[in-house]
Amino acid sequence: MRMSERAGTDAISWVAAADHASARARRVARGRRDDQRANSASLAIVFSLFLALLATALLVGGRVVIDPLLQAAAAARETNRVGEIVYTMPDGIFCRHLSFDNVTADLTEGAVEKCGSDVAPRRASSPAGFAWGR
Repeated sequence: MRMSERAGTDAISWVAAADHASARARRVARGRRDDQRANSASLAIVFSLFLALLATALLVGGRVVIDPLLQAAAAARETNRVGEIVYTMPDGIFCRHLSFDNVTADLTEGAVEKCGSDVAPRRASSPAGFAWGR
């Protein structure tokens, strides 16, 4: 009987040792997970602070860079506020010049001059055949 008691005791101590080792392994794994979570949390905080700093720099510095570009575009628009309208006369040789002010909507009539090379002469052509309403 002693042998059977001893065998039972050894088996129990072996199982207890295995349970103790697995519990220790679980504690070590839990500690590693906690370390990883802490590292992930600190990384997230640092990254958020970096993004906040970058956004602030873009808001402040971006205005310094973009504002002169916007001012230059506004000045260019101000100089181009008057447009020129050119009508070709029916003969295709002379053109009538008009000026239109975009701000005041004034239409100013200019002189009738010979068309330049940039205005293509357009001659009225009659279609061949019969047409109603002529």
